[in-house]
Amino acid sequence: IIMARRSSANNSLEKANYPIGTAGGNSGLTPSGNLADAYEYVSAPDPANPFAGRDPRLGYTIATHGSEWNGRIIDISEGGSDSYHATNASRTGYYLKKYLTDNLVLSQDQTAMHHWIYFRYAEILLNFAEAANEAYGPDQTDATAGISAREALNMVRGRTSVGLPAVDLSKFNGSSDQERMRAAIKAERRVELAFEDHRYWDLLRWKDGEELSKEITGIKAIKDSEGSYIFEKTKVEDRVFENKMYRYPIPFQEISKSKGVLVQNIGW
Repeated sequence: IIMARRSSANNSLEKANYPIGTAGGNSGLTPSGNLADAYEYVSAPDPANPFAGRDPRLGYTIATHGSEWNGRIIDISEGGSDSYHATNASRTGYYLKKYLTDNLVLSQDQTAMHHWIYFRYAEILLNFAEAANEAYGPDQTDATAGISAREALNMVRGRTSVGLPAVDLSKFNGSSDQERMRAAIKAERRVELAFEDHRYWDLLRWKDGEELSKEITGIKAIKDSEGSYIFEKTKVEDRVFENKMYRYPIPFQEISKSKGVLVQNIGW
C-alpha cells in the first residue's frame, strides 16, 4: 500500500456486507457472477466445484459456496444458511470478502480498523504495463524503464501471495501480441483491482462501455439426491449502457445561465 485513508475502529462494513447467514450480516454489496468468472483457472476445471483450481485472488475477494469464512461454511443452496430465498440474501450467490475483517462477532459489537486504499504498488505496475505496451509492445521498453510490459504484469501475477504463472498471451484475442497484451492487462486490472474504484472508469477510458450492457449473472447450487451439488449459472438482471453515457448531461440550469455558450452533450 502506498497511500490509504485509515478510519477509526468500527464494524459498519461488516454489518453491511457480511453474508446473510452470518449473525448481524446484511449481504450488502454482492459480487456478480461476471466478476467471479473472470478469475482464471490454473488447473483443469472441476464441474463438481467451479471454485477449485482458480486464481487465489477469487478466494481473497469473494465468498463462494462451500468456502469457509468466519468459522462456518458458506451455503447458498436451498435451505442453506446463505440461500437466495432468505430475506436480503445475495441475488448472485456470491458475497463480498475483500476489505472485510474476518471473524468479527457482530452480536458483541466487535470492531476493527479499516483502510481505504487510494493506490498501491500493484496499480503502479499495471499502469506501467499498460503504458509500456501501448508505446513499445509487450517485450520492449526504453533505456530508463528497465522492465517491459510483460515483466511488470508478471510481477503482479507472480508475487508470493498469488503465485500465478507468467501470462499466456495465446489465451487472449487479438491480431498481434500488442493487442493480446492489451486484453491481458485489462483482464488483470479487473481481478486485481476489484472493488477499488477502478473498473467503471477503466471501461470508460478504454471506450469499452458496452461491457456495462452485459446481463448480470449469478450462480445456484442445487443439491442432488446423493448430496452432491450441481451448479447452475443464472441471469440476475439486464443492464443498459448507451454511447451518450460516456459523458454526463449538463444540467439545464447551467446551460440557461451560460446564455447559449454551453451546448448539451450529444444524446441528452
